[in-house]
Amino acid sequence: MKQNKCTTTMPLDKTRIWIDFNELCALAKADEAPIYLFSQTDITNDSDGNDITIYDGMEVSVFDDDYDACDLPDALLADGIIVRNFLDQYPNVKWLIRLVKHKKNYKSGDEYVYWMSDL
Repeated sequence: MKQNKCTTTMPLDKTRIWIDFNELCALAKADEAPIYLFSQTDITNDSDGNDITIYDGMEVSVFDDDYDACDLPDALLADGIIVRNFLDQYPNVKWLIRLVKHKKNYKSGDEYVYWMSDL
């Protein structure tokens, strides 16, 4: 079974998988890293439309469509690790994503999420 995710016409720095940054569902106990709902199935598609098989521990780059103050496209970006859903309140979700901190200090000031224009 496959979950079709969003492709985009927004410019991206590389191929990424879409997530809804409104679906924050938990914070990691160890370091309070944000955890988001990711997928209901083992196969999803990336921003170029390619099928991607998801597995525990997989490193992924993600995006969500967003716009800047001038209403111009400016995708939200993040990187993370796929983890099997451990949250009882979301029984229909198979996979979560635990975001990792940036390797660079982006101007957005957020440790986990940044914008395409930050690059």
